[in-house]
Amino acid sequence: MFAEWEEVMIQEMPIKGELKAKLVTPQKMFLYWDASDIPKKIIQSFFHLNFDKLVPIVRIYDVTEIIFNGKNAHHFYEVSISYQQGFWFIKGLTANRSYVAELGVYVSETSFFPIFRSTCIHTPSADIPLSNELYQDVLQFKRYEEEPPKWRDYVSTYSYYVEKNRPEENNA
Repeated sequence: MFAEWEEVMIQEMPIKGELKAKLVTPQKMFLYWDASDIPKKIIQSFFHLNFDKLVPIVRIYDVTEIIFNGKNAHHFYEVSISYQQGFWFIKGLTANRSYVAELGVYVSETSFFPIFRSTCIHTPSADIPLSNELYQDVLQFKRYEEEPPKWRDYVSTYSYYVEKNRPEENNA
């Protein structure tokens, strides 16, 4: 399985300073990044901290139906990761939600410093509500897949004839 994801990473290698997010299943995302030394040097220069002593964190923000500004997420959770590995799987996503991931470190007890931010990904809906027009379209499409229409040999241009069984025809 990891060989497949290594191939994805090679084909779509993120540029420096980019965190890529791909939805693997409706409940799992795959994050990957270029583990360059540039962020390490910036943190060491600006904060006077040794990057190797800091714990890299991935924050997963729920940003469903909002314009995310970095602080206004509905909620978020954090996962400690290995920065040098360059990728991580995140499980436990909820259906029909939008997520943004950030990779960063805590530079103090309460101050999170983001290094990279992903684009937004959307998880699919678990089920389609019955009153939704899309649901009706999906049902109709499934019916046609299960029982394709019966075409006639004689048609006029752009016409489709539906055969209807009439009770009086069956009695004749």
